[in-house]
Amino acid sequence: MDIDKDKGAPEAKLRRQAEECLPTETATERHHRAKEEYQRLIHELEVYRIEMERQNAELRQAQEYAENIVETVREPLVVLDADLKILTANQSFYATFKVTPEATIGNFIYDLGNRQWDIPKLRVLFEEILPHDTVFNDYEVEHDFQGIGRKTILLNARQIFRENIGSHIILLAMEDITDRKRLETEIQDAREYAEDIVETVREPLVVLDADLKILTANQSFYETFKVTPEATIGNFIYDLGNRQWDIPKLRILFEEILPHDTVFNGYEVEHDFQGIGRKIILLNARQIFRENIGSHIILLAMEDITDRKEIEEALRHVSTHDSLTGLYNRAFFDEELERLAHGRMFPLSIVMADVNDLKAVNDTLGHAAGDNLIRSAARIILHAFRGEDIVARIGGDEFAVLLPGTDEKVAEEAVMRVKNSPEIINGQVSIAFGIASAENKEQLAKALKLGDERMYQDKSLQKES
Repeated sequence: MDIDKDKGAPEAKLRRQAEECLPTETATERHHRAKEEYQRLIHELEVYRIEMERQNAELRQAQEYAENIVETVREPLVVLDADLKILTANQSFYATFKVTPEATIGNFIYDLGNRQWDIPKLRVLFEEILPHDTVFNDYEVEHDFQGIGRKTILLNARQIFRENIGSHIILLAMEDITDRKRLETEIQDAREYAEDIVETVREPLVVLDADLKILTANQSFYETFKVTPEATIGNFIYDLGNRQWDIPKLRILFEEILPHDTVFNGYEVEHDFQGIGRKIILLNARQIFRENIGSHIILLAMEDITDRKEIEEALRHVSTHDSLTGLYNRAFFDEELERLAHGRMFPLSIVMADVNDLKAVNDTLGHAAGDNLIRSAARIILHAFRGEDIVARIGGDEFAVLLPGTDEKVAEEAVMRVKNSPEIINGQVSIAFGIASAENKEQLAKALKLGDERMYQDKSLQKES
């Protein structure tokens, strides 16, 4: 230890000698230098203070700007730190979820209220989705919230890195879509209900928009007209298939009738349809205004009445025609006579005819032979007259013909055609005729009687010869 002490003595001596060689600083100089150092320090502190005030002002402005944005957002919005603690929330959040700032700010989001935000789907968003996607939109959550009941919330989340704190914050915007979802459900239920009605209707039915494009159709429509939904939905009705629905009468219904009458029933259309042939369709149309889209739709129901019309025609034929000959019967003859009496088809000629020897044929050869005789006579008479003439069997062996707009001369020419037929000439069929003509309604009864009398006169003459 003495050795170390002796060794340090020369070093101390050398240091003192060096200090003695340095210029001696006066007290005044030391004071002046200290003052300058103090002033420099004061200046630096003032500069630092001004910079801090500027930065604080900018920070306050940025915070106020951000808070104003948060408050301006109509939907509930919260700002979370990286630990999912709530930094701030807007008034809409407090009002919507019936909570206070005191019970919200600084709390872990899962701990709010009765832990009503501890929702499995929300945990999935925060813990699985956001760590990989900094932005996530339209994340739907349905939950029972304390005080406000069951709600469907649409979440939009954005994760932002804040350099000033070296950490992330999460912006979480919420949209209460409960009413919208309920309305969507009601609309869907109504649509399904309407579609069920459409499908339940036995007849083909289509729903058209205001532009006559098909919105939907039932299965019966596809089956009846041999088309598919793909070739139907969204298409202009006139463009379906080979434009088989571009029917003049249908255009009249859509373009002239429905714009003035919202309901139209029993509109008959006859047309050749691709794949199914000629059909007679009865259309019932109803135009409905839909407030939700501010436009009209058209319900068009179709009934294939082809078979019914054929049956009706068959029944009408039976009711107006003679079953043995196919000619008009007495009832139809009388109806036409009455119609022509009130028309403008005068002069009207009348030909009365009676088959000779029918009773003798029935008695000797049987009624089948008699029926054949009547049919032959009917065929001969029918072929001798015009298409517009009314040829009728009005009794067992009696026939009558109405010739609108003709005089006796034309009627006589037709009778001569009958008499010149081979069956008459060779004696297979014998017919007596009587012809008369009326110039007006008042002469009709007299003409009928005169024609009958002349027919019996001809019958007598034929017997005598």
